[in-house]
Amino acid sequence: MVKNLKALAAYAAKKRVELCVEPLNRFETDFLNTCDQGLRLLKAVGAKNVKLHLDTFHMNIEEKNQAAAIRKAGKRLGHFHACGSDRGTPGNDHIDWKAIAKALTDLDYQGDIVIESFTTDVKVIARAAAIWRRIEPTRDEIAVKGLKFLKSVL
Repeated sequence: MVKNLKALAAYAAKKRVELCVEPLNRFETDFLNTCDQGLRLLKAVGAKNVKLHLDTFHMNIEEKNQAAAIRKAGKRLGHFHACGSDRGTPGNDHIDWKAIAKALTDLDYQGDIVIESFTTDVKVIARAAAIWRRIEPTRDEIAVKGLKFLKSVL
């Protein structure tokens, strides 16, 4: 992975592209699960344009403290997914969003914060993400309520 990511990073740097690596939870992979593992990978690659992509759904499973993981990522945080603990709407769950918002603010994180939540509407994605039941009523509700919540906490 390191050898290939170094080559990819060098090519991407020439195109002024930043690459972000996302740790996933243990039920989806045994390769990269935590912020610490992601940071070790970034260190081994040694390319400034390779950063970490953290996701609240995966961190909810793998990290003891999501805010601490965000702070540990620091300036290496390149992308952020905000989704509910059940892959639903942010704020309609048990995640400590105030602590996450404070950690992102403390870092002066300026990157994108993307809602990555799912419904059963798109069968291929629902199957890949193991969404077997309707988690939220509609995709529009996820977007509207999720954005309203994130704006209120961030």
